[in-house]
Amino acid sequence: MMKYGSDPQRPVHARRTLLVLAGLAAVLGMPGHLRAAGEAPAAQSAVALKVVSIPVEGMSCVACAAAVKRAIRAIDGVAAVEVMLARGSVRVTYMPGRVLPDRIAAAIDALGYKAGTPAESQ
Repeated sequence: MMKYGSDPQRPVHARRTLLVLAGLAAVLGMPGHLRAAGEAPAAQSAVALKVVSIPVEGMSCVACAAAVKRAIRAIDGVAAVEVMLARGSVRVTYMPGRVLPDRIAAAIDALGYKAGTPAESQ
């Protein structure tokens, strides 16, 4: 019978797990509850972000939604994209000093879809 902790592979697995977690923390950033008191996320401390909703006609499948999301995320100044396929719209968080909602709508149109009028969102 093997006692707990006597597995020779256990230290290797534990180290590997810690390395993966450390890598994820480095890539994704520290969660809010682990930041030092008063420390703001870099993106929010430098620029106030805005959110816009844009209706999209012709986006009818998951592949369409993925193409729209990929095109919008490639625009400099876009912080986040949420595609709502069932509603036929996208919600984009962006930096107003770097990109305008009309530029985001133009990127959707360039893919062959019809972007509606962007509307400020919460």
